[in-house]
This record gives sequence, C-alpha cells and structure tokens, in this order.
Amino acid sequence: MKSALLAAVAALALAVPAAAQDAITLKVAHPLPETHFSWQLGIKRVLDTITEQTNGRVQFEVYPGNQLGRDTYGLLKSGIADMAMIVPVYMADKFPLTAVTEFPGFYDSTCEASAKYQELAKPGGPLDVAEYAPQGLKMVFVTTTAPQRYMTATKKVASLEEAAGTKIYAAGAALGKSVRAVGSVAISITASELYDSVNRGTVDGALFPYSSTDAYKLGGILRNEVGGIKFGVTSWFVAMGERSFDALPPEVQEVVLNAGLSVEREFCAFTDNDDARIRQELSARGDLTINELSDEQKALWLERLAAAAEEWAAEMDAAGLKGSELLAAMRNAGAGQ
Repeated sequence: MKSALLAAVAALALAVPAAAQDAITLKVAHPLPETHFSWQLGIKRVLDTITEQTNGRVQFEVYPGNQLGRDTYGLLKSGIADMAMIVPVYMADKFPLTAVTEFPGFYDSTCEASAKYQELAKPGGPLDVAEYAPQGLKMVFVTTTAPQRYMTATKKVASLEEAAGTKIYAAGAALGKSVRAVGSVAISITASELYDSVNRGTVDGALFPYSSTDAYKLGGILRNEVGGIKFGVTSWFVAMGERSFDALPPEVQEVVLNAGLSVEREFCAFTDNDDARIRQELSARGDLTINELSDEQKALWLERLAAAAEEWAAEMDAAGLKGSELLAAMRNAGAGQ
C-alpha cells in the first residue's frame, strides 16, 4: 500500500508543468505611484515582457511607493529586493559618473538621450565598467526624462543678463552645473516642494520636463520658457542585484537583460510625444510664453553649457574617476549607427 502511494505521488510530480516546478518570484521595489506613466508604460511593461517571454515562469511581487523603504540601492545590496528603480541624482555619492548622461548638448529628444545612455550602460559599456558592475548591479531598464527646459514663473529670461541671479530648481550635479553656467542660482529641493516654493517666490523657476508638469501641478505656474535651448535630462534605471541575478538560470538571465530594450523604444517615444503635446497645449491656452533666444545669445548659452560638462569631467578626473573618458564616450555615442 505504501509503495503504491509513493508511486502515485511521483507520477503526480511528473505531471506538473516544468514552469510551475521551476517558478521564480522576484521582489521589485520602486518609489512611483501605480498611476505614474513611468510605471505603467515603462517598468510594468518590462516586467510583463519578462513574464511573457519566460512563459509565466518568472512572476513579480511589486512594492510601489517606497513600501519596502526609500533606499532602493540598499534594498538591492541587502537582497531585500531583487530588482529596484534607482534615480542616480538622489544618490550622487553612489553614482557620480551617471551625471555624464545628463548634460545638454548631446541629444535633442528623450529617445536620443536614452539610446546614448543605453550604449554607455550596457554590459561591458564604459559606464557599466566604471560605475555599475563594480557595485554588483545588472541593468534591466535604463531611460531618461524628456530634455528639460529653463522655465520661470513671472520673470522673462531671453539673455544671459536676465538669467543672472535667477533662482532655478535643478536636480543633480549636471543640471545644477548647467544652471550655474548661465549665471543662475541652482536651488536644490525636492520636486514635490517646487509648487509651494514657486508660489512663495523663494524659487523663480525650474529646469523641468513638460511631461512631468501635470504630476507636480506646475502647468500654468511656470509660465515662461527660454526658447531655443534644451537643457539636460534626469537619467534613471531599473537594476537587479548581482546575487539575485546570478541565481537565475542562464536562459532567464538573457530574457531579463533584453526585455527593456523593446519597451524603451516605445517608452521614450511616448515621453517625447507627451512632452511636446503638453507644451503645445500650455502655449495654445495662454499659459506659456516662449521667449526665444537670439542666435547670438543661443551660441553664448551653448558655449557656457559645453564648458560646464568639461568642468565636471575635470573634477571627476581629479577625484580619480574617469570623467574625461566618459564624457568622450557620451560625445561619441551613436556615432557608429
């Protein structure tokens, strides 16, 4: 009787699909609300693609809104999360070199910016070798915001003279340097504080993408734009910790590393289109005035911004980091395509 029971159990085990036997569940942490387009159209689609391409073998437990904790880098390093979204500007001590992807002048769109970022961050790429791989991170999805604009609430800026002393919110080292390069004062606060700061007059404006103005209630508040110049982007990524990644079977690792590529092409196109749509709508209803730079002023602004990137590279070199090498890589990214 006992041997018959064991045989029945063995037969039942053989009848269970291999995918169910080898099911993998990964914990994902991110700071976004579930309604945010970067989750819905970006991260979620990457996860769905991984599940689909592994025939349901890989599933995800998702913890939005910092439910597992605000330090997503720490969550990866400790193994509490297997995969997480990281915004390097908020962890500049861990990711100083990622700033190279955020300076203006190397791209005109989100898709161009994210493609260059991807080239530097891919396995074996110069940014991966210099910054990500040494920290045991495997890039799953890398992208950027739309190129940001210099926007103000009431003050109209169309020259370096008018930019001088203007208090502008800027996130991170690259955008902060860019603001200071044109003579403005870089203000470091959180984006969620920006609405109140502008209304109180403690901040004159911001470097910001139009695609995020609705989320922060800034449409119609930042009413003026410096026309003719696109400032830099904010880069961000989703990564796996090395221990979690190494525990995956090789065929699953391949899916994880490639799933973000097709999603990114759609995501960056949506971001560019959404950014242009919102800008056009604000202008059409009279909530935005675009103050175009003269050709002479535009040349001066671009010269100052290029010098800011070179200054950053020199500072990284002096700190023993590969600033000049990465700046050259960013400048040359996409040249062979």
